[in-house]
Amino acid sequence: MKIKTSSLLIAGALLGSAMMPAHANNEAMMDLLKVLRDQGTITAENYELLTNAAKADKEVVEDVVNKVSAAEKKMPKITTKGKIKIESADGNWSFQPIGRIMYDFIDTDEDGSGKADFQGTELRRARLGFQGKVYDWGYKLEADFATAGDSTAGTDSGHSEVSLKDVYVSYGTKIGDMKAGVKLGQSHIPFGFSAKQSSKYMTFMERPLFSDGTSISPDRRSGAVALLADKGYNWLVSAGYTVGQLKEGKTDEDVNGNIFSVRGSFLPWKQDKTHLLQLGAGYMKQSADADSFRHRSRLVSHKDRTRHLDTGTIKDFDGGDAFTADALGIFGSFHVLGEYVSYTADRTTASDIDIDGYSLEASYFLTGESVKWSKGYTSGITPKSKSGAWQVAARFESSEIDGNTAATTDEVDKWTVGVNYYPTQNTRLMLNYDQVTDLTKNGTNVNFEPSALKFRAQAYW
Repeated sequence: MKIKTSSLLIAGALLGSAMMPAHANNEAMMDLLKVLRDQGTITAENYELLTNAAKADKEVVEDVVNKVSAAEKKMPKITTKGKIKIESADGNWSFQPIGRIMYDFIDTDEDGSGKADFQGTELRRARLGFQGKVYDWGYKLEADFATAGDSTAGTDSGHSEVSLKDVYVSYGTKIGDMKAGVKLGQSHIPFGFSAKQSSKYMTFMERPLFSDGTSISPDRRSGAVALLADKGYNWLVSAGYTVGQLKEGKTDEDVNGNIFSVRGSFLPWKQDKTHLLQLGAGYMKQSADADSFRHRSRLVSHKDRTRHLDTGTIKDFDGGDAFTADALGIFGSFHVLGEYVSYTADRTTASDIDIDGYSLEASYFLTGESVKWSKGYTSGITPKSKSGAWQVAARFESSEIDGNTAATTDEVDKWTVGVNYYPTQNTRLMLNYDQVTDLTKNGTNVNFEPSALKFRAQAYW
């Protein structure tokens, strides 16, 4: 059987074009058909027939591509770098699981204070939760499952006690070039810098003595918090008021009193996010509704057998006022943070108690990274190398309780030095050494200076 040359050419063209991408397919086919027509290999009628078929095929392919592209644009966006976040294509809703693990080893030395040393491990934080938004509304819930124990007695009960850290519904909007929002539920009190700074990003394992879950710079309460800031958070003002929630048969009002607080910060100088200076200040008013007041601090670790700084229980508490000021400077790989807090506890039948504390810390990244500034606070860092990032740091702090008599005065000075290693964006190994350099109890300078060596393995998402 004889096969015409034109048939072979057309069959070859069809076979070759089938092996090419769709767009190139049709372009090549159209060019080839034109050549065959001009050379007289195919008739004008066949040329018209074949070109119409090719054009129809191109339209079908383009229609399929457009439909696939449109479907992809409607698919949720999933982020996996450093976190798992599911977000709608239009950004109107999102959901993100969150959590952190912090496992510590602690070795304390009471230096002859009469209290026993502590050596052992602690699951300091084991949190799970989620956060997200639906249009302008946001939500967050985070619970801590760390093992509960009696650190004062130096024993661990070994049972799991869940505590809620952040549980709130929020609303955010824009007012011109400004951002505004409100949180309803349990969240941070807008007052001190260190109290709100996340434990995931702190330079040291412990916050300064005046802010580590104390009554003079509390962290979280139940109530409402409002925020107003410029779009880049170069300045912000936030205010909060706690209204009390049920707690062991009482309300927060019975235990802590209601608290009104306000905080503001601004950047007088900013070259970029790794070269800036931020100044902040806050005021807090604690009502007289609380049944009593007590301020006390462990000195060198979360597992100290006793709290050497202690006001004792104040039964005639008549409310309190507090002021704070802070400064954060980031200059490339070097950063410095200073904070001061002053609290006055009013009393109805005795002299008021004045409590003051300050801290000054500095750090340097040996591997070239920088402390990350985000919305008025610090955030996580990303190592520049697969070998990870190294940071060295030091902090000096001092706290004083002045009850207006020698017998009611406690004071402590302390140094902390640390080394942090970041293997990845979401993991960190920490080594801290804390050393008390001067301690006064009940107006008397004592001859013991507690210290602690501490190590932490941390991961968060």
